[in-house]
Amino acid sequence: MIFTSLSFIFLLLPLFLALDISARSANSGTLRNAAMLFVSLVFYTWGEAANVFLLLALGVGNYVAATHLNRSKNPRACMALFVAANLAVLIGFKYAHWLLSFILPALDGKKASMPLGISFFTFHAISYLADVYRRHIQPAKTPLDFLTYFCMFPHLVAGPIVRYAQVQDDLSARGPDKALFSFGLYRFLVGLNKKVIIANSVAVMADSAFSMSGPGNLHFFDAWLGIAAYAIQIYFDFSGYSDMAIGLAAMAGFHFEENFRRPYSSTSIREFWRRWHISLSSWLRDYLYIPLGGSKKGRQATYINLLIVFFLCGLWHGANVTFIVWGLWHGLFLVIERLPVGHLLGKMPTLLARAYTLVVVLVGWVFFRAENIGAAWTYLKELFAFSLSPVTLTYHTAACVALAVGGALCLLPDKFLPDPTSHKASAFPASAYWLQALLAVISIALLLTGARNPFIYFDF
Repeated sequence: MIFTSLSFIFLLLPLFLALDISARSANSGTLRNAAMLFVSLVFYTWGEAANVFLLLALGVGNYVAATHLNRSKNPRACMALFVAANLAVLIGFKYAHWLLSFILPALDGKKASMPLGISFFTFHAISYLADVYRRHIQPAKTPLDFLTYFCMFPHLVAGPIVRYAQVQDDLSARGPDKALFSFGLYRFLVGLNKKVIIANSVAVMADSAFSMSGPGNLHFFDAWLGIAAYAIQIYFDFSGYSDMAIGLAAMAGFHFEENFRRPYSSTSIREFWRRWHISLSSWLRDYLYIPLGGSKKGRQATYINLLIVFFLCGLWHGANVTFIVWGLWHGLFLVIERLPVGHLLGKMPTLLARAYTLVVVLVGWVFFRAENIGAAWTYLKELFAFSLSPVTLTYHTAACVALAVGGALCLLPDKFLPDPTSHKASAFPASAYWLQALLAVISIALLLTGARNPFIYFDF
């Protein structure tokens, strides 16, 4: 089940709100957590069936592991064992088939089934264990508290990556908050509209460009238009999902941190990663980059650490060499920006700095979107080579309009846009609220037509 499905909007969401409001009226935090856990398990079971038992087993296992870790006389060994167990599950389901394909060529090209959201809830488990090990938090008081956090449907299958410390207080005590609920509903509508009206619309153009790609098949203008469409698609798709997750959590009384801050307006790749998928980049910083030594062991060690982190960042996204190249591409430019030449980049006019960042990001998206390295290389050549092929992608009129609107929303200065992060009603006037409600009617109408709808990050 996905947030933009009619079954979720008209069945599960009303059921969840009814249960949560009833539990809130009874002034019972335990009942509210139980309602959240129940709906989360229904949500996951709807599309994953038996995999819900894997989710519960990991939840119970990590709850017991953290409790034992907190009391252990040898916490380092316990931590290593428990993290290894979580990684073994992740590798077994996500990477074993891919790794075996290097030994058994017959497996190459065949996609293995993978539990939905396994990358995300594995990272949730590891961050929880690490924070208990570091004594940053105390283990959850009850299995219900931890399972509510671990299985919480807003972040369960595609993030954002939420740390236990961020919701610990909300799990134990969250009272009625009309402003937070109103904010949550607004963010849910924003996310719905970003996904359905913009991401789904430009997807047609991006898919056409990559399906047409081949020696001499794609005009360079179409190639750039296609990768720009994919950049808008993946941003509005994933940030739209994050908006909906933040909104759903807020309606239930939880405070999730922001996951995107308009990354395409960045003036460097370093800034881009402070704005793009913030929960992942901060997780990699706190649980991988800093433990490796960060930038405290000299320049050469810093560069190696960055490349290791972004190699793993790429690998985390999928069992494909293309994702590894995408990660290393970003890692390379993060290294370059720390070299002496990086100081020159920092002195460029803002417009040129943004253009540099966009070109690097767009070239990186080619690897992310392509099915294999050969297809990525072919597409890159079409980006930078003149072809006599006719321009065709402009015939997708709706996609062109969505691309223009999406690009404007990405690049307009912040002062022209309402602050989506504020819980205060004054941050988004009634006109903005009603505009999103009107657009939501259009979104639902599009969903009723059976329009393309999958979330990209459900594959990770």
